[in-house]
Amino acid sequence: MKALFTTFPAYGHLLPMLPLAQAAAAAGDEVVIAAPKDLHQAVDGLTTRVLGPSLPDILAENDRRSGEDVLGYRSDSSRLLDATVAMFTTTRADMAFDELCAIATDERPDVIVAEMWDYVAPLVARRLGIPWVTFVHSPATAIDAVLEGGMVKALEQRELTTPAPLATVQLWPDWLESERNAAPEEAELAIGATPYTTSAVVDIPAFDGERPVVLVTFGTVVDDVALLNSAVRGVLDAGADALVTTGFAAGPEAIEGIEADSDRVRAVPFAPIGQLLDRVQAVVAAGGSGTTLAALSRGLPLAFVPRIANQPQVASVVAGFGAGVVCDDPAKLTTTVEQLLAEPGLRAQARAASDLLARRPAPDAVWSALRDRIGVSGR
Repeated sequence: MKALFTTFPAYGHLLPMLPLAQAAAAAGDEVVIAAPKDLHQAVDGLTTRVLGPSLPDILAENDRRSGEDVLGYRSDSSRLLDATVAMFTTTRADMAFDELCAIATDERPDVIVAEMWDYVAPLVARRLGIPWVTFVHSPATAIDAVLEGGMVKALEQRELTTPAPLATVQLWPDWLESERNAAPEEAELAIGATPYTTSAVVDIPAFDGERPVVLVTFGTVVDDVALLNSAVRGVLDAGADALVTTGFAAGPEAIEGIEADSDRVRAVPFAPIGQLLDRVQAVVAAGGSGTTLAALSRGLPLAFVPRIANQPQVASVVAGFGAGVVCDDPAKLTTTVEQLLAEPGLRAQARAASDLLARRPAPDAVWSALRDRIGVSGR
């Protein structure tokens, strides 16, 4: 059996889905990841196909069409909402549909597994008659229906009808939902949170002292170095050591004063989060769903500095569960980190979250269940 995995072209969309792809490969099935070239460095040992455009190309084209800059994702403007929906749906479809059709025609997969914000894969699945599975890694949002409407528009532009997914693989748990999840129960397969890692072990410098260590990570691409430095300073001023990821775009030299605090700061450009979490007692993050679930799966409380997209929602629901704290003002991060390390209730709830996540099926069991469904509905 062959599976084609597709994603909206950003690391945070791809990485949470990779444990399922790796489980499929471990089961002896053929796996192909279709993504822009720059994302291939995060794919460990799986076959890849280059699928454009890259995220910067989509943003540029979408901005040209709409006259709106959607990168911030936050606005009450209906024009900005329309532009954001178009970025994920009609704009990207115009740029990627033919190319993904060609890849799928060439690869002849038995199933397409698409992460939740890839609204091009369902179009291709309908055009070519291939079963389609959606992978849900983030909470439901109030604009999901609007995004679905954008996909319908892209379908209608190609004289296609709306396909129904064969199944929904649900990584984000219902006990962290603030919106109603509309997926039919019979089509939903829960999956446990497996922190992203690779077969290669990254050299992560160790600390010499006995202070607690806090992971500071704002994603694989850090575009706000000032915020990153504020978070590091907040951790140090709270009396902890800082293990920092600066992402693919920046480097350890981006951390201000790293030489002066060389015994208390360790910075790496990028490392799989699964190899970082065992070294820390807490996490400071923006609120990406992959980082959040990875930390909770290890029973680690989080301090959130949410910035874009659904990060405020993720931060809010985790704080509501009692396993995290939200800090909207970077200047107050020291107090937030002190709270993160001192309050036993936060750690207890993070451990409760870990226990709940551990009860969910492992990726290999989920892939086995998907194989059975694909076999029943197979072409």
